[in-house]
Amino acid sequence: MKTSTIQVKFLLLGLLMTSRWVVYGFLGVALVAVLRKSGVELAQIAQLGSAGFLFMFKFLWAPVVDRYRILGLPNYKGWYLLSQTVCGLSLLALLWFHPKNDFNAVFICLVLASLSASFRDIAQDGLSVKILSASERPTANGYMSAGFMLGMVLGGGVMLALYDSIGWSGAVWILVLSTLAPLPLMAFLPQPDAAPAQARPTKSSWYALVAFFRHPGNSQWAALIMLMTLAGITGPSLLVLILVDNGWSLARVGVVTNIAGPLIAAALSLAAGYVFARTTRRVALVSMIALGAFFSFAKMPIASNSYPELLTMAIVILSVVTAALTNLAQKIIVIDKAATSSDMGTNFTIQGALNQMGGTIASVAAPALASVTGYANVILMAGLLGLVCVVLLLRYKHL
Repeated sequence: MKTSTIQVKFLLLGLLMTSRWVVYGFLGVALVAVLRKSGVELAQIAQLGSAGFLFMFKFLWAPVVDRYRILGLPNYKGWYLLSQTVCGLSLLALLWFHPKNDFNAVFICLVLASLSASFRDIAQDGLSVKILSASERPTANGYMSAGFMLGMVLGGGVMLALYDSIGWSGAVWILVLSTLAPLPLMAFLPQPDAAPAQARPTKSSWYALVAFFRHPGNSQWAALIMLMTLAGITGPSLLVLILVDNGWSLARVGVVTNIAGPLIAAALSLAAGYVFARTTRRVALVSMIALGAFFSFAKMPIASNSYPELLTMAIVILSVVTAALTNLAQKIIVIDKAATSSDMGTNFTIQGALNQMGGTIASVAAPALASVTGYANVILMAGLLGLVCVVLLLRYKHL
């Protein structure tokens, strides 16, 4: 394949990821603030979080997306086009409702958008596995990581900053256009109709849910995913709490953690993708996990507000960047593992569910532990878990 064609493929995958995370960035960051400002009660805002609860179980219907074609198109493309369209229409319906006065209707729209987006994500992830060769995956993941970070900045930080000017209807229109814009891009993504030669079809849709763990080394890899996620327990959410407790304004916290850090990470992701393509999977992931452990230890004085402000900003930004590049290195291996059978979307989604499960546990455990032992001890524990991950990854034989 020509170099120019490969670059276009990488760029398109990055743009698809940007579109995906503009919506997630708004729903996960900006919408909470928008609803609170509109006078929505905290109990209702908590209820809103359950709209994304279905994502925890999307691996259950992932085999359907892998096995069945719709709209007469190659598998994944048809599912993407249909589910993305339904997601966009569900978001468009928000124009007819007010976030406070019609909260239940808004909630129903978001549940529908979330359900359709879960099918869209399976299709998009499965397609990325299918069209990328082993040598292309590191560089392609650099583009997708950059797209993810850019989408989070646009959907979270930028949309929140613009909300007073554009209002609810303006925000909804941006979400709808961000959702529908990638549909024409699908026409330009090359997709082989047949599965890769190394892929082995599983016996049934239900068997596909356990087949991943029967492949050599995948059970250990599943445990490593959980452990690596727990090692990131001192991620941006805990950092926000620490900085707020240290007296930082919400604006400064938002700029450092949700704008500056992700933008730098987006730029460096492109370079990291090329670097990781020229080294082994083990070296890439172990080096980033080790760097993450180093920054965990470096963050300990932040808990007591012992650093000068500029040094604190630098360490926080570098920690955000390191977390993003660690995710990039991990996703390369996730795609490798997903390509071991024809159930690519299922394999990818199972690994994503494990990561999400570990992230949920970490997000709940971090503040709870900090309330008992203090921020510094939680940060120390994260650094030690990171070192344990380094040792286990060096001994893991299936990279």
